[in-house]
Amino acid sequence: MMKKVYNIILIFLVGTLFFSCENFLTPEEDNRLTEEQMLQNPGYWEGLLLEAYGRMPRNYKFDLDIAGDDAVTNDVNSSATRMATGEWTSAYNPVSQWNSAYAGIFYVNNFLEKYREVTWSWESDKVNELHLQRLSGEAYGLRAWYEILLMVNHAGAVNGQITGLPVVDKVLGIDDFQVPRATIENYLKQINADLDSAIINLPAYYEDVADDADYNEAMGTRFINRLSGTAARALKSRVSLLAASPSYSVMTWEEAAAAAGELIRDNGGLTILSPTGVEFYKDFNDRENIWFTAFTMSRSLESDNFPPSLYGKGLVNPTQELVNSFPMVNGYPITDPASGYDLDNPYANRDPRLTKYIVYNENTLKGDNIYTYVGSGDDGINALVSSTRSGYYLKKFMNESVTLTPGREKSAQFFRTYIRWSEVLLNYAEAANEAWGPDADPNSYGFSARDVIAALRSRAGITGGDAYLATITSKDEMRELIHNERRIELCFENFRFWDIRRWEKTDVMKSPVSAVFIYPNAGGGYSYDVQKAEDRIYEDYMIYGPIPYNETLKYDIPQNDGW
Repeated sequence: MMKKVYNIILIFLVGTLFFSCENFLTPEEDNRLTEEQMLQNPGYWEGLLLEAYGRMPRNYKFDLDIAGDDAVTNDVNSSATRMATGEWTSAYNPVSQWNSAYAGIFYVNNFLEKYREVTWSWESDKVNELHLQRLSGEAYGLRAWYEILLMVNHAGAVNGQITGLPVVDKVLGIDDFQVPRATIENYLKQINADLDSAIINLPAYYEDVADDADYNEAMGTRFINRLSGTAARALKSRVSLLAASPSYSVMTWEEAAAAAGELIRDNGGLTILSPTGVEFYKDFNDRENIWFTAFTMSRSLESDNFPPSLYGKGLVNPTQELVNSFPMVNGYPITDPASGYDLDNPYANRDPRLTKYIVYNENTLKGDNIYTYVGSGDDGINALVSSTRSGYYLKKFMNESVTLTPGREKSAQFFRTYIRWSEVLLNYAEAANEAWGPDADPNSYGFSARDVIAALRSRAGITGGDAYLATITSKDEMRELIHNERRIELCFENFRFWDIRRWEKTDVMKSPVSAVFIYPNAGGGYSYDVQKAEDRIYEDYMIYGPIPYNETLKYDIPQNDGW
């Protein structure tokens, strides 16, 4: 009897399992949105585009400055220091943009694949179409942003031929990942096509229009931190300059000059230059800023870079070479006998940008004099692990209203600028000088390379009519001045490392960088001893960055020469 009962139970269990196995094997809902659900909600689908935005840098990083000739760091085990002193390889590349950039492109491509199936506004067809127009422009512009990052960091010579990168302009299937490297011409064509699509679809600026609520809803000031048509045009000037440079030579200097010159002309010529633009980072409303993030409350930059007397880590230490690049206030380089440079008082009467960008001995920060001389205390050179290794601290980008005093910490408003007008002006000056010389204006823009440099130096505080600029007569002389102005004005904005490479200045990229050891004299004043701070160990082929080693293991994608 008991055995019969067991058999009945067993038959029941087997039957239950048999008839419910389909339900048992069907996965339960896991709270993930389906594609159909996302398409029904514009906020969800726009999230793909916002994810591409979110992969852009939100803070300033200075690894390229530390790996270049503008800075060292007191974190001697930092990845940037290791890179600069001989460890840069295709398998160890701390500044690689490959994964991040292609991830950004992935999200853009997913967005573009079906964004027209989304209803972006139920208010009116006009508002819906304006949203579609703006969002498509942003998407194409963001894809170009990432394509440019890839070109800067990873395009290079293959068997002596400058070569582009894989063009990924669609969502790839599982069998599509082996995308070959494009020619540099086709890769640049892709970038410019994306930028043209952005420019056509985006407003020049996000501004509210009187008596047009529909336009304001889709294109108004509430989108001020998104990519604009002007920002896309500025990106076009950036990539055009890169493409015309000696290390690429895939565009003409005339084309690069036109990309920047037309943008400057269309925005009022040299009147676009903000009088306060040297310190553009202090006010996001400064018209110097073309594209920038929304502001947040932060003190991370100051925590990393304030001197130890102000409870900072003092991480980024400008080099003596960068300090030497700042001219005197009369415009002459410190190496020129007419400059008035005093070896015993080296920071007197210098270009005012030096005081604003770099903390040198007895310069002020938060109202206090900072002393960097040997034996001066915590801020002195090599005094602590958080003290400067070069004799200098970073002042650019520092918000002096931040307080790091333990128990009284105070954050301040912070935003990051992606593009500013001074870059566009310098793009034009360089290209125009290479195309036509210092003074020609064959396209009737209303300004020449000399005019742009004069305006930038005048705003910076160069006095006396800039007598030195008047001595510059040749293209070669103007080239060196423009290169130096670019170094000063755009310092710590991630340009210098790649600038010296696109100019093919291999001697500069391989030269050691220096520190200054300052000693107080018994009778007053100081003595200055410049010493080597750190070697820079690079090879000539390192004017281009590598394709990541792991990528070359996945499929037959050619590596750049030398790597």
